[in-house]
Amino acid sequence: MSKRIDLQEMVSSIGNDDLIGFGGGGLQRKPIAAAAAIARSDLEDLEIASFLGGPEVDLLIGMGKVRRLHFSFVGFDLFGLAPNFRAARQAGELEAVEYSEGLMMTAYEAAAKRLPFLPSRFGLGTDLLTTATNVFQPMACPLTGEQLLAVPPLAPDVAIVHVNEADASGNALIHGDSFADMLLIQAASRVILTAEKIVDEIPGERRGRSTFISRLWVDAVVEAPRGGGFSAVFPDYRFDLPKVLEYQKNATDHAWLSEHLASA
Repeated sequence: MSKRIDLQEMVSSIGNDDLIGFGGGGLQRKPIAAAAAIARSDLEDLEIASFLGGPEVDLLIGMGKVRRLHFSFVGFDLFGLAPNFRAARQAGELEAVEYSEGLMMTAYEAAAKRLPFLPSRFGLGTDLLTTATNVFQPMACPLTGEQLLAVPPLAPDVAIVHVNEADASGNALIHGDSFADMLLIQAASRVILTAEKIVDEIPGERRGRSTFISRLWVDAVVEAPRGGGFSAVFPDYRFDLPKVLEYQKNATDHAWLSEHLASA
């Protein structure tokens, strides 16, 4: 059965009340085409999650689409901070739930296992527990008495992950680092893949050391060549440094960002 849809159908399947989880990491394999389609839509007041957020998060914040953000990092890797994210945080305009990387992976794992929480040592003794939006609860282990944290599930209504290739039924491959994408996929209620290319099939011998995503996890597939935008999609293309630097310089100018979005 074909699960192919286009970007407009993807946007139409998302509601304002949905929690959207984005895959990839920093400037690596980011679903920019999908984020741009959402940014151009009538969707607003969104709640989003990104393990290692990058330009997809920054774009949606800059276009005024984001009400609440779950994250462990948002930035442009070695090129510095994400400009709209930084401005929104400094102005106190964004409700942000901050995790460490370990805590966010634990939250995705709790959702994937359909558990009300998972115990963790991640985060103990850190300022993450003092924020106004802290979602973690100290607890004593019922067996040993050890002090732990109860980490609630982070369960996106829809996960959007960019992949190198997929077939029409939803089988897909990620070449290179998959970051927390498999946990995100398993934690989400629905999964939409955007793919550099749609192939006839993905035989077992081609999977090699790549991350294989089974069609059993996938609800829809969108063909999106260069869907990573100016982020890198290994080994298909590197990040576009001039465009990265241009974005960082200008993205807090709403007129520039709107013009950039029109061509994204």
